[in-house]
Amino acid sequence: MSKSKNLLVLGGSGFLGKNVVNKLNETSEYEVYQLNGKDDLDLTKDSLFNNYLSKNKIDYIINCAAFVGGIAYGYDFPAELLMKNTIMASNIYRSAHENNIKLLVNPISNCAYPKNQNLYEEEYFWDGAPHESVFEYGFAKKYFVALGNAYYKEYRFASANIVLSNMYGPHDHFEEKKSHALGALIKKIYDAKLNDSKYVDIWGTGKPIREWLYVEDGSDVLVKSLKLSDNNYFFNVGVNKGISIYEMAKTIAKIIDWNGEFTFDTSKPDGAEEKRVLGKFTEQNLNWSPQISLENGISATVEWYENNILKL
Repeated sequence: MSKSKNLLVLGGSGFLGKNVVNKLNETSEYEVYQLNGKDDLDLTKDSLFNNYLSKNKIDYIINCAAFVGGIAYGYDFPAELLMKNTIMASNIYRSAHENNIKLLVNPISNCAYPKNQNLYEEEYFWDGAPHESVFEYGFAKKYFVALGNAYYKEYRFASANIVLSNMYGPHDHFEEKKSHALGALIKKIYDAKLNDSKYVDIWGTGKPIREWLYVEDGSDVLVKSLKLSDNNYFFNVGVNKGISIYEMAKTIAKIIDWNGEFTFDTSKPDGAEEKRVLGKFTEQNLNWSPQISLENGISATVEWYENNILKL
């Protein structure tokens, strides 16, 4: 059976992009195209992207592309980080509109929420600036939401800007300086097991509560959002359940079968006491709710880490 809809995944070689492509390949509905970074096509060059969409007759876009470099890069090159991401956003919206894309889907980092909020709700998205450590990147993601609103007002161009919880799973990063807490702890605990170390250090007190969304669940909601009718959408995707960093570390240790002890580097900051993404839109409008428990998701992630990073 021929596939009647052409769908483009931007950033198809990244953590989220790879998982979105895998999810799309489970269906027979879309002919999937992907651009995997600057070597494939520079999204800061408007004419190149416009020509690509026209040539391949693309109907839908899931945009997982972003110019990122970690917190340290943001401190050293804030102007470059902000300009490249906002230029990409402008070009993606302009070209998508000019080529009559039926729906543009943009996953949005929850770091775009105001720094003084712990529980993220859509109605408070514009009530403050992002945290200083991610200000430029967070602002660029706010810009996507503003573009979605503006393009719908002026052109009735449909897009969905979707704020996701912290994601983890296969194809994630596992370097301590680049990864989030879950990926970093998998690496640290596995290193301790392989090196017969009795201790693993946790930044801060281990008390802050964070929320974790398995990447297959995140990919699933992005694909399901393609069924939304023509409109401008902005909504959260969360799991409505948090866990402390310490309890998460104990869960990882149990799965890896490491029986050492945790120490706490209280010279490092905890950050906010609690951060969770609250939202009911997906359950009410997309018949979606997360399917993978944290323990099962960590088990699958550890297995992928063993097979693909450690190559055990």
